[in-house]
Amino acid sequence: MTDTPDVAQLLANAQAVADNPDADVAEIETMVVETVSAFEARLQHHFARGPFFVKLRNKLAADGRTDLAQTVYHYYLAANVLKHGGGKSLRELEKIEPAPFTLQDEEGKALVDVTADKFLGGLVEVLSDAHEALNMS
Repeated sequence: MTDTPDVAQLLANAQAVADNPDADVAEIETMVVETVSAFEARLQHHFARGPFFVKLRNKLAADGRTDLAQTVYHYYLAANVLKHGGGKSLRELEKIEPAPFTLQDEEGKALVDVTADKFLGGLVEVLSDAHEALNMS
């Protein structure tokens, strides 16, 4: 048995939230964090121990998928910011020009605006592409 159905269902669940115009910010943020965490858990077996998304980025880049590698890593950083708040991941995101996501610094709001630029739909697309690339190698 492969991990494909689990990953496919995970991404389908996230896409359903992305497509829901009534989804609130908290629901989107929760889905982002859960999706990134579950994606890592389901695909960790592709790599030896260590930071999954760093290894995934390196593998994709080595396979000539540089843009996908960077985008996957950027979404990972954003999910980390949503999960943990400011810190190393936020500092890395702030250094990227042009900024890959809408960052905000408003009291009481998350540091990444998940309602801007079809954030969750973009995450689903990127993780789907990364999953496909992993299964092809």
